[in-house]
Amino acid sequence: MWKGRPDPEHGSVHWRADDAFEGGDVILRSFKDTAEEIVQKARSLGADDVICEVIESRTNQIRYSSNRIDASNMWREHHAVLFVAIGKRNFVTDLRDINRALDAVADVVQAARIAPENRNYSGIPGGRFEYKRSPVDKKITDLRSPAKFVYDAISGAESEGAIEVGGTFFARHNKVGIASSGGAYADDESASVELSVRAFSEPEASGHAICCVPRRAKMDARGTGVRAGTLAKSAKNPMQGDVGKTDIIVEPLFLGSLTHSTSDMMSAFAVDIGMSMFAKRLGKKVMSDEVTFVDDPTIVSTSRRSFDHEGMPTRRNVLIKDGILKAYLHNTSTAKKFKTKSTSNMGSLIPTSFNFPGQPCAFHPIIESGSWKTDELIEDTKSGLYLNNAWYTRFQSYSKGDFSTIPRDAILQIRDGEIVGSVKNIRVSDNMLNLWKNVDGITKAAQEVFWWDEASPPSTLPWLRMRKANITRSA
Repeated sequence: MWKGRPDPEHGSVHWRADDAFEGGDVILRSFKDTAEEIVQKARSLGADDVICEVIESRTNQIRYSSNRIDASNMWREHHAVLFVAIGKRNFVTDLRDINRALDAVADVVQAARIAPENRNYSGIPGGRFEYKRSPVDKKITDLRSPAKFVYDAISGAESEGAIEVGGTFFARHNKVGIASSGGAYADDESASVELSVRAFSEPEASGHAICCVPRRAKMDARGTGVRAGTLAKSAKNPMQGDVGKTDIIVEPLFLGSLTHSTSDMMSAFAVDIGMSMFAKRLGKKVMSDEVTFVDDPTIVSTSRRSFDHEGMPTRRNVLIKDGILKAYLHNTSTAKKFKTKSTSNMGSLIPTSFNFPGQPCAFHPIIESGSWKTDELIEDTKSGLYLNNAWYTRFQSYSKGDFSTIPRDAILQIRDGEIVGSVKNIRVSDNMLNLWKNVDGITKAAQEVFWWDEASPPSTLPWLRMRKANITRSA
């Protein structure tokens, strides 16, 4: 990890030029060549199926609080993820020392030989695949002094009366090469910048705004700060919120938390293990007529990718059309079990705290835009709440969809089509399917959101209104 320090004189953070990635297609091509070499060695040692991803990533981070930068870091990693299957026995590992990856292949193959059988494993895709790549923004990959974005955000929030501003800035640059015994052989590259701004106008009044873009020119740091400051100003003097049924208008950031949980339950794996409210609902009404829910990692976004983690070319998948559930997310094994085709949604081969290795997952959820403007939704709401953000979305029953989430930051009271004040200490405690079925207004405007594990993965989402949400107290 490399660390940069704030420059007190110039108010900036710099990283050395030698922290940059090696450039050019020669280096990028070598990733898939290295992956192919590892695959061939595993095959020569008796492996039936092999997938290898060689990954190089650089992440620049700035953390700021109390209106000033307090830390800056750079992480740079170069490693290989190797999956090996012998019959139905399989093993996956993350080879952190790329220079010794070939030496470790024999041990991985041996581990696969003695691993327990995975009865749900049905092989990897085979064929000759074609991939589409998009160029990355060199103004992001060459970024050396990003502190100006942070100071612009702080200034924007302060211009709206914020007394304390904090958050994070990330610049990411990733390269990956993949090869498999099934014929996958490709490389990919992505870059993005992400800004999170949380502003306070008083201790119990805050607003949160984010900007996540794959093009440096689209980073509106000051505007993001202004937005956070405006929300914080509107949230002043919050009163205890009422309990009961009320209409809610949710921002993309709040919606990102709901979309995260919803897309997870569209995974065929979640359906198969009984952790999805969408089980046995294919072809049935699961949301409002207003809602079309798509996963599309092929569009220009911070999570655009050319292939999934078993080398299948990614594609646009319409999961819910006009409220009707059309498909689950699949990898090769779940598709065979469900007697359908893969949707090219194989997730990471390395397990995380929340995901099993390789389970199908959404890469870039989208709720298609409607025709409303945000102001029109507010003006059309007689009594309700405008919700900026959500934390701690948790389920009491995944199979039924019973859940709760805590609105955070600006919680604004709507009466007779106007925002008249703010409230605090409430929780949305409802059924996720009921909420989705009660959507009756979606804005034309949409925003890409990605924040922490709440609004994840990166998603393109509108503002929308949900009728008769159940509100309880959180404290």
